[in-house]
Amino acid sequence: MKWCVGDNVMAKWPGSSLYFHAVVKNMDEDEEIAEVLFEDGTLMDVELRHLKTEESFRPKRAKSPGRSRRRSRSPGRSPGRSPGRKAKSRTVVDGVEKKSPSRSRSRKLPSTESSSSSAEEKRLTVRVQRSESGNATRKVTESITETKTITKGAVIATKAKTLVTESPVSDSRYMVTRQRLREKSETETVSAPTKPVAQLGKSHEKEFGGVLGTFLIYMTIPILPCLVVLGCTKNDCSVTKFKLSMIPRNLHDYYDLESVLMFFGFLLFHAIIYVLPFGYILDGPPTPHGKRLPYRISAFYSLILTLITYGLFYYHDIPITKIHDKQFTLAVTASIFSYAMTILFYLRSLGCQDSDLNPKANTGSPIYDSFLGREMHPRFGKIFDLKLYLYRPSMGGWLVVVFVELHRAYLEHKWEIPNMILLVGGSQIFYIVLEFFWDEAQCPFMFDIKNEGLGFVQWFGELVLVPIVYSLPVRYVAEHPAKTTNLSKALIVIFFIAGMVLIVLSGIQKSRFRINPYDSSLSSMESLPASRPDGQRLLISGLWGVVRHPNYLGEILVGMGWSFACGFENLLPWYYPVFVTVLLCHRALRCDHQSAEKHGHAWTVYCQRVQYRVIPYVF
Repeated sequence: MKWCVGDNVMAKWPGSSLYFHAVVKNMDEDEEIAEVLFEDGTLMDVELRHLKTEESFRPKRAKSPGRSRRRSRSPGRSPGRSPGRKAKSRTVVDGVEKKSPSRSRSRKLPSTESSSSSAEEKRLTVRVQRSESGNATRKVTESITETKTITKGAVIATKAKTLVTESPVSDSRYMVTRQRLREKSETETVSAPTKPVAQLGKSHEKEFGGVLGTFLIYMTIPILPCLVVLGCTKNDCSVTKFKLSMIPRNLHDYYDLESVLMFFGFLLFHAIIYVLPFGYILDGPPTPHGKRLPYRISAFYSLILTLITYGLFYYHDIPITKIHDKQFTLAVTASIFSYAMTILFYLRSLGCQDSDLNPKANTGSPIYDSFLGREMHPRFGKIFDLKLYLYRPSMGGWLVVVFVELHRAYLEHKWEIPNMILLVGGSQIFYIVLEFFWDEAQCPFMFDIKNEGLGFVQWFGELVLVPIVYSLPVRYVAEHPAKTTNLSKALIVIFFIAGMVLIVLSGIQKSRFRINPYDSSLSSMESLPASRPDGQRLLISGLWGVVRHPNYLGEILVGMGWSFACGFENLLPWYYPVFVTVLLCHRALRCDHQSAEKHGHAWTVYCQRVQYRVIPYVF
């Protein structure tokens, strides 16, 4: 083979036609890719055909003065060069020496952070001094210009390296002094045909079955909460016995003023807490357009105030347990509100700037774009982020429903509450508090907040499905106490603990690695270097070396533990783990697709090592 590990080569920078000094660190003959380390410390994957020897880039020696012949010039030619005029510089690109003016001209290069004209330049000066009796002095100036241009949704890294020679050198032995300078300057922008961000969504593959699939979801998704509320009552909870006659036919059965006031009052309660100066401000991950948005982290204060308010309602004998009887009208109110907000924020997105749009939800189809969310991070002001805010009434609503079911069990059984109600209700409270209210700082880095816009998926999922569907297990065990054995109780505890361990430990590993990949606590774990200029290192060991999404596996195990408490007499309580499994497996496919676009060859290597996405040996 031509190249070996440790060879000094000239490697082509990905996305450009320019070559730089590098050292071969690893080889993959099957993929025909080499992992090389550039002079600036960047470790990247480069195709073998883009490696060349250093000798092919060395400038040719100038001829000695004795052999040089002066060419005659015809009268029609331009006048000769004056003796005092400097020689023209030469540029080496792809092994070809090109002449260029001696004066460097600044060129405009697009920036990654914004479309402004600022560029970051690093200049490396090499000065060669010969002895006093030497023939000439050679001065080599290497300019490295590093820019990144976003065109058609892809990030292109460009570096320019110029060698300027003032006079020839006849001897290759000289002394080298290097000094690194870092400066920022404003230069003119190179005009390049770029595609508007609003049109980038047309090149992405549509998800959820495209326009037809999202339209069917729009039409059928409200059936799920209605089935959970109407089909699972204290008398019966069987899907097979569900009849159309159970659906209310009177308008007043769908509308209830008290339910409307409850719903909007709860939203306003959490909105007021969100704007209060509690907690701290956290800078979130970079958006697809390179921005870092601030987020207010204060969910724990929201939890405390929610518990205090519930206690005050109980103390003043306010019948808060009415929430159990009004779940259907609350679900209808939340559903109508979700559809209305989807339409309203789609219309709002029509006046947004291109940098505020979701690249994957700009297809021109109102149905598809509104479903995924056309606006990426809608906000009121600089801090009030709607996607993060929706988590509070969502998880808070789930928490209140669980408290209501435990409250009703206490009113019915006093201090002799069945163990299964306490087990399921207590575990759900523990999950809600630990997963969100205690660790809200992880939410801005989650898939739906980081990579999705605010559309129907967010509105309906957070305001309807989470409070109504996710609380089904505790409502079922409260109304249908089943005979349980010690084995079933052990399975509930084992599945719940195993799931929570996966969720918590995988989150800790991911969080520490994201903050500092070289953390001493992660020294025993392996990671892959970035294979693209804008990429990040990949954690490939620990729980992330078992499956690619261990936190999703933990969510599934927790849901199965809750459903074990419901027994197997009715299948409807098992709707929750089935729904969560389908949802998270589909999300894993979407996440893998986006990671492949972001990390390139590094993600391919990771997938070859960790073959299963969520469930080992299954999926």
